[in-house]
Amino acid sequence: MQTQHVRLSSIGTRSLLVVACAAAVLAACGGGGSSASSPSPTPTPTPTQTSSAATSGTVTGFGSLIVDGVRIDNHAVGAMRELEDGTLVSAELRLGKHVEVLHDDNLVASQVRVRAEVEGTVQAVDVTAKTLKVLDQTIAINTDATLGPVTVFDNPYTALADVKLADNVEIHALLKLDAAGKASLQATRIEKKVADAFDRVHGIVAELSTSAHTFKLGALLVDYTDAKLLPQGIVLANGAEVHVSISAGAATPGTAAKAKVIKVSDRKHDSDGKEAELGGAIGVLDATAKSFSVDGVKVDASAATFKQAGKSFADLKLGTYVVVKGSYASDQSLKASSVVIRAVDDEKGNEIELHGSILDFTSLANFTVRGVTVDASSAKIDVASCAGVTVLVNNLQVEVTGSLTATGIVKASTLKCEKAQDGVTVLGRHGVASKIDLVAKTLTLTTEKETLTVQWSAATTFVKVDASAVDGKSLSIEGTLSAGVFHAEKIVLTQK
Repeated sequence: MQTQHVRLSSIGTRSLLVVACAAAVLAACGGGGSSASSPSPTPTPTPTQTSSAATSGTVTGFGSLIVDGVRIDNHAVGAMRELEDGTLVSAELRLGKHVEVLHDDNLVASQVRVRAEVEGTVQAVDVTAKTLKVLDQTIAINTDATLGPVTVFDNPYTALADVKLADNVEIHALLKLDAAGKASLQATRIEKKVADAFDRVHGIVAELSTSAHTFKLGALLVDYTDAKLLPQGIVLANGAEVHVSISAGAATPGTAAKAKVIKVSDRKHDSDGKEAELGGAIGVLDATAKSFSVDGVKVDASAATFKQAGKSFADLKLGTYVVVKGSYASDQSLKASSVVIRAVDDEKGNEIELHGSILDFTSLANFTVRGVTVDASSAKIDVASCAGVTVLVNNLQVEVTGSLTATGIVKASTLKCEKAQDGVTVLGRHGVASKIDLVAKTLTLTTEKETLTVQWSAATTFVKVDASAVDGKSLSIEGTLSAGVFHAEKIVLTQK
């Protein structure tokens, strides 16, 4: 691998950037180090935890994890998703995914759960209307950041036109209710996936028939006659928020889909009765009662404070992208204490925020940070933060803010250098793996400039590869550096 860089003189004052992370200044540029004889324990945050809180929303950046603009420290826990039998399996965090996070007052996460809104086979694609249909759910593509996160296409899609009939897809979305309470989905992320035993859909129960044992989620008719209802003893009702699992391929248009597992959400229980934060698009707006819905949840904003100067309930409209704080009641409604309107000038809700190491650098208009492709050709560069550095290179630690384009690239508006903190700052490295020790959970990673001892743990997310199969493979690794050991949070196979 060859070092790529751009010099200040070649890109002009507006695009000034920073120094090569040579070995002598590697630590100041965002990490690095030689191999160590034995790994040290992964450092974990130790703030005083006085209470817990729940945040539900869309991943809008990394630094460690950013959900609807809120930075959460998720170093100590791996992201998981729940299977039908209650088993938790590792899940990769990516832009546009829907997550539910439990954390303390210091925004240190104790749990991160990934939850897609729809997983199934594509039934229709309408490029003109910018919609697709999966499990009888019509899903809208969003290109307007004022209405919520712009839809991210990935793996291997770059646009709606790439999505084909019969593709198996995973879709993360904002659940929206119109003035009549009819639910729809606005995609925040669409990616192709390998089919498994179940198709899945998240939505709000409507047209419940207790005699026929059916209800509707959007246009999908669900037969729950033989379904396992969770939590045990729960009773279905119209308006309930549910996650439904159906045998893969069993949903046929025009017939009732036989559900295997139905999990009814209990947000009050899941948040442990503590403060909750909910992000999404406004629906069912009632100006008289000062209430609305977000993600299918009724929000009472009659006593809420609007955090931005000059903003009030009168500024809310159907589809407005908001983040609401408050506490859940027993009827699953949210009593709001504060409301933030995203995508306004002082909130910068249309921005993606990335904190990490530059990798895959080919030019100022093409490199990655935290696995996200960045174009910084028009960015305003904070030269002062870069301490006299003169070139942009791989492994340089930076903060990038910008907006997501329709092709999934972050068009950077600002870029500045960050100094890595030992055991805290998330670094990224590319290299080749060797000396795998499955007992000690260590490997050696040889990069273009250094040799690192890498320690993984049960919280480490492996993507496209298992620990037993990484020897000799090209990997991309994210994690923290402490006492010469790189503690991996994510290990991704980049070459077979």
